[in-house]
Amino acid sequence: MSKALFTYDESAAISAGQSNFIKESGAYVITIDEAKVVKSPNGATFIEFSGESTDGQLIQYLSVCINKKDGSANTYGVNMIQAIMGCTEVKSISEKMLSTSQTIVPELAGKRVGLLLQKILRTKQDGGDTYNFEIRIPFYSDTKQTIKERLESQDAKTIDIMLSTLKNKDERRHNPQYSGQPSHDVPPVDAYEDSIPF
Repeated sequence: MSKALFTYDESAAISAGQSNFIKESGAYVITIDEAKVVKSPNGATFIEFSGESTDGQLIQYLSVCINKKDGSANTYGVNMIQAIMGCTEVKSISEKMLSTSQTIVPELAGKRVGLLLQKILRTKQDGGDTYNFEIRIPFYSDTKQTIKERLESQDAKTIDIMLSTLKNKDERRHNPQYSGQPSHDVPPVDAYEDSIPF
């Protein structure tokens, strides 16, 4: 006696071997699946996001440094988290330890946020090429406004302006223009505010 295991699905067959992850710089509306607190071996603290865009593309390991290795606050990263909180209308976040190796930020799970992502080309330790993404600026998923635009009752323009000039950033070791400085040291735009509109 045989029992059907699969029925042919052409769209599933076409997607075989294809990655479903975000691969290019751009503006994406993401539903955050998980935000977790991660410590690097050198002592820096990050909030690491994973989620899915409205068109079904996935993002993982999207990290924002909130504390430097000496324990001091990383202002750029803290402002980025504040902007994400503002755009998701989350008034406070907390750490919840699930196990000794996993701490999450439960208030951000399930929230939708717009993120302008820049692809950063890097060199792996073995010399090969790799990439990751950095958040350039968050925005409201429903209006495409930044925090500043919403606070000042302005039309959504910043994301489209930034998107029109957004290029991949090449930080590979063989790139002669790479200065050796991490890209997260310099904020991309003066759009982060300490005040939140709620």
